[in-house]
Amino acid sequence: MKTLYISDMDGTLLQSNGKMSDYTKEKLNEFYEKGIPFAVATARSMVSATPLLEGVRFAAPIVLMNGVFVYDTETKKAVKYHEISHSALQKILDCFYEKNLHPFMFLYSDDYKLSIKYTEFDNDGMKEFYDMRVDMLDGRFTQTDDLTNIEKGQHPVYVNYYALPQYLDEIVEKLKSIPEIDFAYYKDSYSDDWLVEIYSHTASKANGANEAKEIVGAESITAFGDNLNDIIMLKGADTAVAVENAVSQVKEIADIIIGNNNDDSVVKYIAEKENA
Repeated sequence: MKTLYISDMDGTLLQSNGKMSDYTKEKLNEFYEKGIPFAVATARSMVSATPLLEGVRFAAPIVLMNGVFVYDTETKKAVKYHEISHSALQKILDCFYEKNLHPFMFLYSDDYKLSIKYTEFDNDGMKEFYDMRVDMLDGRFTQTDDLTNIEKGQHPVYVNYYALPQYLDEIVEKLKSIPEIDFAYYKDSYSDDWLVEIYSHTASKANGANEAKEIVGAESITAFGDNLNDIIMLKGADTAVAVENAVSQVKEIADIIIGNNNDDSVVKYIAEKENA
């Protein structure tokens, strides 16, 4: 039976320093050569994910931004993406503006480009997010007075915000009342901030994994994760695997618990299962 193996990146496939080990890269390329379908499913965009995956080839499309994109790393184009409706976008922004907070908005263009718009930085976490990505986006990180002013050929796909929970808990409760959207809310792997990531209700890591499964013609999914935004994918998988460093809620729903993210545990598990 052909299995799609799909793994979260930060805290799962990547080491605690946010990088992929040489051993994991070597094994992933072996999987590609043997036709073993492996993909990542991450909250990262193509801008921040692809540099970390450099030198690795995939026999399956990868899932980005919590399922907003199913992305072909060979053609560098989205196989599929999920747009936020303009009415839902206004409701999302209102939730933040009522608290005088200003999120990032991600757009995908008809010429396959990702860009990010913002109005201002409210805290150090938001500024750090900008600083880490501004060069990679090569001029497609732009400041505006009105996030709802969207040019023709641009499609809103994602809204996010970094802050401590006391700034976000009330906003998250209000987001639950917007039926056209879904969101992930969890602690950042590298700081004390929490992230809220908002997207169309048709997008999720679970849906993205199933879309990748159909594309490669797999019959089952084995998914790997460590954090709260992985739970929906793990619950939808035929086999749910948690790394040892996963949060307790992930371990509770996992079928299997493997070693931690610093021990190449994901690729070692796959290699054992596939005798690869």
